[in-house]
Amino acid sequence: MVDPVFALNESLGNRLKKRIASEGSEVVIPPPRSKFAITTSPTANPDTNALLNVVVTINEVTNLHGTGPLVKRVCHGWPNIFSIRARNDWGVQDFGDWHVCLPGGRTRSDFFHNAVTALRDRKVDKVLCVPFLADEFYTSIAIHESYGAKLCAYLMDDQNVAVQNIPDTLMREFLERCSFRVATHPELRAAYENKYGLPFYILPAVVPAELTASDPIPCPPVAEGTRKGALIGSFWDQTWYDRLCAVLSRCDCSIDWFGNNKSPWLDLSPKRLAPAGITAHGVIPEERLARELAKYPFVIVPVGTLDEKESNTGVAKLSLPGRILFATATSHTPVLIVGSDSTSGARFVTHFGVGEVVPYDATAVRAAMNRMNEPAAQQRMRQAAAKIAPVLSDGGVSNWLAQSIERGVPVDRRFEDLFQGYESAMDLKRNSLVAVADH
Repeated sequence: MVDPVFALNESLGNRLKKRIASEGSEVVIPPPRSKFAITTSPTANPDTNALLNVVVTINEVTNLHGTGPLVKRVCHGWPNIFSIRARNDWGVQDFGDWHVCLPGGRTRSDFFHNAVTALRDRKVDKVLCVPFLADEFYTSIAIHESYGAKLCAYLMDDQNVAVQNIPDTLMREFLERCSFRVATHPELRAAYENKYGLPFYILPAVVPAELTASDPIPCPPVAEGTRKGALIGSFWDQTWYDRLCAVLSRCDCSIDWFGNNKSPWLDLSPKRLAPAGITAHGVIPEERLARELAKYPFVIVPVGTLDEKESNTGVAKLSLPGRILFATATSHTPVLIVGSDSTSGARFVTHFGVGEVVPYDATAVRAAMNRMNEPAAQQRMRQAAAKIAPVLSDGGVSNWLAQSIERGVPVDRRFEDLFQGYESAMDLKRNSLVAVADH
């Protein structure tokens, strides 16, 4: 007997039965394995015939982590957003006209059942998936198949090329179903194009238009012999935090940390901060963050070393911290990357001339801080930042993305032109990725 949810929409039920049968599974749909509750915004459209725009993510869309604000920007103004996540990690969800955390499934039919139970007989226009776990892939495929919605992949991090957390068969099926595929930066785009032979385009971690500055912002006065900066970005690995604290403790510096200092995955012990000269301020509103960063001659962004001590060298190599772009576009503050010069963050600041890259070495970090305090260096890097800042604005990006999903190609070349020639400086080849995966 088919679950009563499918009585709401016979065509959905028939399509799902056909899909499951083609997978060699039984047609009988099991009851939900766990309950879930849909949260509805007071301003949600009561018209059940209105087309939904579904956004699928690993966890809550919130300002407590980098993915949340970016998802909000690229979807700003979309009507009837139904936000679906795979799990709760942060305790806060502040996005979407409707949002729900769907339970994971043991079979593909579980994901179909949960997706259709949540969406019921609504009509879906498009699905934007920001994937990380297998759950997001299966849920997005289920909605695409059940509702005939256009599907867009927005890759922000690698889970398949340099690391094998997502099976190739699932990744290929998902990507081939997508009518439009974007990645946040060229290295990630190249990695997936090389592996799957499908076209990807660039959609960087854009910055709020009202915070973007196009005229160079002068450096604040710097007292001779002082080393004062800001720390931004995320710690993806425990070794990054441990190494940075150890290095800064020998740099005689004063560093203000603007970011989440209470990770659910890492031990960001406050006892390590004072000896390193770090004062934690937590997550602050982006309007204030832009103003605060303008007070510093440099910002520090930790990245991976790509060595055997890290737990996930693949993610470290193919991730571009969005806060690098934020500092570049809003305050023009030069960026000091600490870590490997083979990471995406290092390549960004080097290619655009908006900062420096040094390893986790106290002598190198001190020297870089001193160089970046010099007026000539400040002027050069701030002018370079001002030059690219307007293209990093989120002005019109939500419409750009919606229209591009509909057409299957970018409606203009704003981001392709920004990174033109970038690939010539990249050392991202299949052999290097295999070497990283083999660590």
